[in-house]
Amino acid sequence: MAASEKTAVLGLSRWKGTDKPRREDFVSDNDALEEKVGGHMRDAALHLNTERAARLDTPFEVRTYTGNGAAQRAVMFSFAPRVAAAFALGKATSVAESGYTKQYAALATAEHAGGGLKLNSIQVLPQQDQSTPGAGGTMFALNESGVEYLLIAVR
Repeated sequence: MAASEKTAVLGLSRWKGTDKPRREDFVSDNDALEEKVGGHMRDAALHLNTERAARLDTPFEVRTYTGNGAAQRAVMFSFAPRVAAAFALGKATSVAESGYTKQYAALATAEHAGGGLKLNSIQVLPQQDQSTPGAGGTMFALNESGVEYLLIAVR
């Protein structure tokens, strides 16, 4: 005798001690598992919302800009970055000047601004210090006039 009871959701065999399982019961159970569980696993829409799918399709965007010397500039993205990094092209990440250091690279997260770089909604804000720091200080140079920069934003 086949299973006298079936499970509520998948309709799998729930045998009692007096039932005699048959091969057809196992085949039917396997087919039900393949259809329901396998179908669920193949349906990406069930597992990925639009935001998560975008992160997989385009996990980051890259922009370049040429510094204009302003204290701050805004570079817009089509999403709110969780992490951003800026680098001056053709320059070391930091350069020793007369008694201070110029920083040409920075990393920032949504929670923490990094030296010379901030995130604000869909904007990444590179900073350019306007005055020379004292001895042993640091000058953030992420918008130095005429310098080309690479900016990477991660979803």
